[in-house]
Amino acid sequence: MEKQKWEEIFIEIEKLNALHEEGASNPKKCRDFNAHASVFLDWLEEMGAVEMADRMMDLLAGCSPKDFSPCDNRQLTKGSLERLIEKARAHMK
Repeated sequence: MEKQKWEEIFIEIEKLNALHEEGASNPKKCRDFNAHASVFLDWLEEMGAVEMADRMMDLLAGCSPKDFSPCDNRQLTKGSLERLIEKARAHMK
């Protein structure tokens, strides 16, 4: 896959990361994160970024937005997003 696509992936993961941080204290943002992550997963699959899509699927498997309590997997999701960022960054070199 070309460098430009990896740059687009990198930007989208950074957006998801920021949305996830906002969702820590805002249930609506948490649900928005989940919806955007699902669309991103579809996009990754369409582009043929299979390994990234697999990791995104794992992240979504543990993501269950809640209205009245904090995310149980917040730190795990944060770590997964950080690893995805590093993986995309490595492909951009």
